[in-house]
Parts: sequence; C-alpha cells; structure tokens
Amino acid sequence: MDDYIVLTDEEGNETAFELLDVIPYQGEEYAVFLPADGEDERVHILQVLSEDLDSDEVSYAGIDDDCLIDKIYQLYLEKQ
Repeated sequence: MDDYIVLTDEEGNETAFELLDVIPYQGEEYAVFLPADGEDERVHILQVLSEDLDSDEVSYAGIDDDCLIDKIYQLYLEKQ
C-alpha cells in the first residue's frame, strides 16, 4: 500500500503517515501507520472508528491497551 494520510492530534499538530495495512481483529479494524518523514521508524497503530466512503473520510482513535497493540502488531508482522 502506498497510501499517505495526514493525521491531526489532540493539540492540532498535523503529521503525515504512510498507511501500511489495515488489520481486522475481533470485529474491529486497526490501521498500521509509519511516519512519512522517515525520522521515526516505529509503527503507530490506531483503531478505525468510522469510514465515510462518500467523503473519503476515516476517523481513528488511539489505543491505550499495550497488549492489544502488541497483538495487532504481531498480526501485521505475520501478513508481511
């Protein structure tokens, strides 16, 4: 996937990310992102809250559960 997206955090800061994959898990979807600037090589995993196909807008939420983040990351690695 070569999809780039600009996400805005709670403080209004915008950061460009590359969408690496969307992982389904237990009835939910999780997006795996990599910062597009190349400075930070850690992936970021967010829950997909809603998707409006008409306007091409997607809402994401952060995840506080480290075990869930680890599980999604492992599922992502298995697909690679």
